[in-house]
Amino acid sequence: MKYDFEEGSMGPKVEAACDFVSRSGGRAVIGALSDLQGMVDGTAGTQFVLE
Repeated sequence: MKYDFEEGSMGPKVEAACDFVSRSGGRAVIGALSDLQGMVDGTAGTQFVLE
């Protein structure tokens, strides 16, 4: 998948999350720190995983 984000927007975060997942096979999450427990539980934020 390829998405385009404007400079200074979500682009760098999405790119870093995708790179981390592709290199590690792990999971990455982008979200608000106030939702930290939900992100750890997999119920909040944007979850990145390999399928």
